[in-house]
Amino acid sequence: MDQNTSRGLAAVRRIKRQHNLEGVYGTLAELFSVSDSFKRAVEVTAGQSLFHYVVDNDETATKVIEILQREKAGRITFMPLNRLRPKHVNLPNSDDAKPMVEKLQFDPMYEKAIQQVFGHTVVCPNLQIAGQYARSHSVNGVTIDGDRSDKKGAFTGGFLDTRHSRLDAVRKVAKWRDESDAHRIRSTEIKRTLEKKDQEITRAVGNLQKIEQKRVQQENSYGPLLHELRSKSNDLQNKKDTMDAKHRASAKIDANMKTLTDQQNAHEAEIASEFKKALTQAEETQLENLNSTVQDLRQKYSDLSSARTELESRKTILEIELRENLRPRLDQLQVQDFDDRTGTSGSRGSLKESQAELKRINKRISIAEAKLQELDTLLETTTTQISELEARHLTTKTKLQEIAQAMEKSQKRTEKSIRIRRVLTQQAADISNRIRDLGILPHGALEKYENLKSDAVVKKLHKVNEALKKYGHVNKKAFEQYNNFTTQRESLRKRRGELESSQKSIEELIQVLDQRKDEAIERTFKQVSREFAKVFEKLVPAGRGRLVIQRKMDRPEVEEEAAEEEREERREGVENYTGVGISVSFNSKHDDQQRIQQLSGGQKSLCALALVFAIQQCDPAPFYLFDEIDANLDAQYRTAVANHLRDISSSSPNPNNPSTTNNPGNPNNDNEDGGNGGGGGGAQFICTTFRPEMLRVAQKCYGVRYQKKSSNVVVVTREEALEFVEGEKT
Repeated sequence: MDQNTSRGLAAVRRIKRQHNLEGVYGTLAELFSVSDSFKRAVEVTAGQSLFHYVVDNDETATKVIEILQREKAGRITFMPLNRLRPKHVNLPNSDDAKPMVEKLQFDPMYEKAIQQVFGHTVVCPNLQIAGQYARSHSVNGVTIDGDRSDKKGAFTGGFLDTRHSRLDAVRKVAKWRDESDAHRIRSTEIKRTLEKKDQEITRAVGNLQKIEQKRVQQENSYGPLLHELRSKSNDLQNKKDTMDAKHRASAKIDANMKTLTDQQNAHEAEIASEFKKALTQAEETQLENLNSTVQDLRQKYSDLSSARTELESRKTILEIELRENLRPRLDQLQVQDFDDRTGTSGSRGSLKESQAELKRINKRISIAEAKLQELDTLLETTTTQISELEARHLTTKTKLQEIAQAMEKSQKRTEKSIRIRRVLTQQAADISNRIRDLGILPHGALEKYENLKSDAVVKKLHKVNEALKKYGHVNKKAFEQYNNFTTQRESLRKRRGELESSQKSIEELIQVLDQRKDEAIERTFKQVSREFAKVFEKLVPAGRGRLVIQRKMDRPEVEEEAAEEEREERREGVENYTGVGISVSFNSKHDDQQRIQQLSGGQKSLCALALVFAIQQCDPAPFYLFDEIDANLDAQYRTAVANHLRDISSSSPNPNNPSTTNNPGNPNNDNEDGGNGGGGGGAQFICTTFRPEMLRVAQKCYGVRYQKKSSNVVVVTREEALEFVEGEKT
């Protein structure tokens, strides 16, 4: 299956689901079942037709195809049941040829589609029998192994990989698609349930927030007292902090004074002591020890100072927390306790209602959480089932791989057996050819050699072979070749008869078509010629004109008219026609007529207009556009043409019949042109002219003016148009 077909099948399933199309039944492979023994034969017979989509009618197929084209979603072949007309074939029904339709199980409503694809095929045990039935009954024969004999004579066969079956693949895909759709629907339902529960939880949280907001509003009703109490507490705490700070400062000053006093006493004792030049060894040692002790004590003091600073910081943080959060909260709780003990009955009722509402909300939240837990459990169960299905799929896939490996080993053994069989068959064929070369032996020819020993038979055979070498130039296959050539001759004679019959039928058809063509050409020519004579006589009352068919066998133009009429009666068919000529006379109805090559320019224009009007009478057009058709005509002919346009316009059933328009242009422009239009017999004539004759019969006149470097078309009156045309002449 190619990519376009795969995309198309997926798109058709989606379109069927989205548009709810009941008339889209499925692919042909999905609408029947067959046993495994005939699976390969069915696949070979149907080919790509397995993926043709069966629909109820051509309207459904057209609708789906339009959607596929609009979405560019692949290509699919559809089989409308109302359009299928399977031909009835006389199928053989013998033990070695069974109709393939009998091997299929399907719904009777799809019988037309099944007959269309499999109705001309029979199942045979081998390819030779299939070929015989294909020639005798004009049907397609197929074997169980998938070898096929076409009714046209073609043989198709060879190795088929049995590991890959399109029918099995279609069934597996359909099975897993159904399971996937079921899980998808289940997942969608679970998601919808979860969304509903989320909405319920959201509503419960909203109600809880409203209750909390009401509680905060009730707490804020004691704002003035709480604010004053907190202000007093803050002032008291600030004063306590100030007093503690002053106590700490006083203690620090006392410690500094004591230290300074000790230093003063030490210095005075040192001044009073006797001065010695040097210290003893013991004193120096003691001094070093004391210095070390001092360093250690200083380090300990620094550590203790850091620890004290950290403790003071923590103390400050705790005091702030106590002052800003804990004490206000304690006050709030005390106020609530006081309110609970001394409050009015209304406040107690409101508190009870709030507590009851809180209980109800908690209960609803518990129910929602329980349902959510159930949904989670269900989701976990579904996930577990999906995992089990995936594990089963993996196990099945592993088993299929093992089966494929076993089949591959069996295939190798089969191929080896086939090779051995081929060698033995070749040997048997060589022996058969050698036996065939011996010719036909008479009855009882071998009986006299039954009692002979093998050595004697071999010697006898050697002598006979030596004797046969003398007759090596004789053709041993002459009789067989004669039979073959006789059969070929009969077949060729039969084929020749069929071709001659077909040729005769085709020639008769060509003759009928040629006759119809000749009649159509002659009928059209006669009609146009008759109208041309009428129109020309109307345009040139004193003259006469006609159309003449030119042929290959025509004599020179100087021959008489009677001779031409006789010659036209003798000719048959249009094979000799080379064209159409015009023969006219402008002065008399009895003078010799002139051909178109002998006329002047104005006369040629008049003949051309007469031919146009004649064709218009036979095959009218919606409108005609004439560009200065009266430029080369004389005044009388211009008047005749204008009157003819007026006459055929006045015969129109349209109330807005001929409209001939002409409008004078800008006098400063030398390339001004008028317009003339009219309609007759449902047609309209539009003419451009610089002559007054057309303007006198026109219904409307338009003029082209050149102003400001652009051309403009405007409507003018007939008098203005005539004035412009007369001005151009002068």
